[in-house]
Amino acid sequence: MKKSTSAEKLKQHPIQLVNFGVKELFIRSNRPPDVTISAEPGECSIGISSTPYDSKEKKILVSLRLESGVEADKSKVPYSMRIEIIGIFEVDEAQFPVEHISDWAMKGAPLILFPYLREHAFGLSSRCGFKPLVLPLLEVPTFKIEKPKPIRKQKAK
Repeated sequence: MKKSTSAEKLKQHPIQLVNFGVKELFIRSNRPPDVTISAEPGECSIGISSTPYDSKEKKILVSLRLESGVEADKSKVPYSMRIEIIGIFEVDEAQFPVEHISDWAMKGAPLILFPYLREHAFGLSSRCGFKPLVLPLLEVPTFKIEKPKPIRKQKAK
């Protein structure tokens, strides 16, 4: 069995999260808090958005927004919740093709930000006295960029 160094195992991705913040944490009780209530929170929706890539700063901002029970009949859900988090990602253009950055922002960045969103949803609902909201795990798609192969010139016959 071949042993590898920690540098080989933990090669950094060419896009890195350099700053993270919370834009909004909102919860409103629609009934008295009670962790024994078996009622589930309202349907959750998660939105993803990003700014255009800033090639001068080499950064892109990506936002995840969770809403649960916000537009539901308040008598049917224990609470209404809205959370929005923002991540700022820095791109190493020498290692990542610029034309794929927007696609990565909508597919790769949410996978990085989702655990932060999950923690805020769990913590906010439980700190307010409700059964904690546990967001589901996401499937991680395979995303690999292959460098183009050099074109070989064919010899004329």
